[in-house]
Amino acid sequence: MTIAMQAILPALTAMLVFIAGWRMCPPQNAMAGGVGAFLLFVLHPAFLSGIRDSSPWDAFFVMFFVCAWLAMEHWSLFMRSWVLAGVFAFGVWVGSSFVFWGIVAMVPWVVFNRRPLAAAGSLLTVFLGGFVIYGVTWGAASFCIRNLGHPIFIQWIRWGTLKMPPGVSLPWCLLALGAVAERFQDMMKNRRADVATFTAMLLVVTALFGSTVLGLAMIALAAPLIMRLLAKREFLFHRGVRIGAGVTFGLSLGLMILFRQDASLATGISIFAVMLVTRRFYDSSRLPWPLAGESACAGAFLAESLASLLR
Repeated sequence: MTIAMQAILPALTAMLVFIAGWRMCPPQNAMAGGVGAFLLFVLHPAFLSGIRDSSPWDAFFVMFFVCAWLAMEHWSLFMRSWVLAGVFAFGVWVGSSFVFWGIVAMVPWVVFNRRPLAAAGSLLTVFLGGFVIYGVTWGAASFCIRNLGHPIFIQWIRWGTLKMPPGVSLPWCLLALGAVAERFQDMMKNRRADVATFTAMLLVVTALFGSTVLGLAMIALAAPLIMRLLAKREFLFHRGVRIGAGVTFGLSLGLMILFRQDASLATGISIFAVMLVTRRFYDSSRLPWPLAGESACAGAFLAESLASLLR
């Protein structure tokens, strides 16, 4: 892959992350959701290492698929399925393992859809239609390009224990876990699934079974989900949230100077300490535990991002 392509693909992925954050959040908080998702993506401590160690095509393809689905959310199921099949075929062309994990993550969307049979037909259309489109385009291209060959798929499954890639951010993981839990709880409560639910399930499946080279794609998937969780009036305009995030930011920076080699330990101590102190000044009715935890994680993440940039 050329150097120019290595720079262009992450930039395009960042733009798609902004669009996904914009579309997933309520209209009144759409700008905050888009900008926040963009910053969560580019400021992640593992962003630069992810560009070097991961395939930029994976992150670009998965966000292209999510954004295409978000853009066509109100289209007819038939048209949406065939357009997504075309995007799926693009994923096969670039050899992304997300063509497999994406289909697995669509299963909960089918089960909790208000029209399960139609949703199952859509899943089959995306899967089978994508391979048909790929086969037709590959056959046509093979007449023009000699020795075209088939795309080499990267490792699809990582069996064994969960092995986190280096550079993982503890506050980012906690925020992503909270965002996934919120989507899962909403799916079970309302018996409905949408694009955000699909994104959350795809993130879970990839984290548990996907290859470690998919780190950049996981960061891109989690960013709009986290901003969907944070971009709400209670978080954006609560004085206690701003104070908690600011205190955690300062404490995390101080502890990271003390624990130079372990940012996770510094941010973990900061989050725990700030949440305990928060309970001293705010009761649960004024600042609920989830909101206090979100503010502490956000402050710790910003501190860890700043520390990684200054190294």
